[in-house]
Amino acid sequence: MATQLLLTAHHHQAMAIACERGMWLPLPLPVEKLPSLFYLAALAPAAEAITALAEIRWFEPWSGELWLPMLGRLLPLPRPVPLGDRDALSGWLPGRSDQFRLLDLLPLLEAPQLSDLVCGKPGRGGARGPGRAPRRARRVDRARRLCGTAH
Repeated sequence: MATQLLLTAHHHQAMAIACERGMWLPLPLPVEKLPSLFYLAALAPAAEAITALAEIRWFEPWSGELWLPMLGRLLPLPRPVPLGDRDALSGWLPGRSDQFRLLDLLPLLEAPQLSDLVCGKPGRGGARGPGRAPRRARRVDRARRLCGTAH
């Protein structure tokens, strides 16, 4: 099971405040995805890049189908991932704090920009081309270096 990122929307200081508190907002997450969700990123409306990730330590059940992500450290990325083509991301990016997307972490960290990954453009970080699968060990190593620890 690939390590996944929970991508959501909020104001520019929300992740830092949430990491200090130790929790995010309750979200209607699919229960089968919880074991693979280890990081969270929240984008402000004017954000141009994913610049940091918050560690997700565990999930607490909330009311009904909602889950409360319990957070650890805020991990600044040494190489922010630019969002890229906003037109291509229109309608795909979460626009409110109760909306989210789930992304595989390693391809995201390798992508030149998020729009390439979302649109499946071939090349680094885009859709898989021939010979991409054997590089898994190097990608895991890269994720550990970029995020401190990979799960």
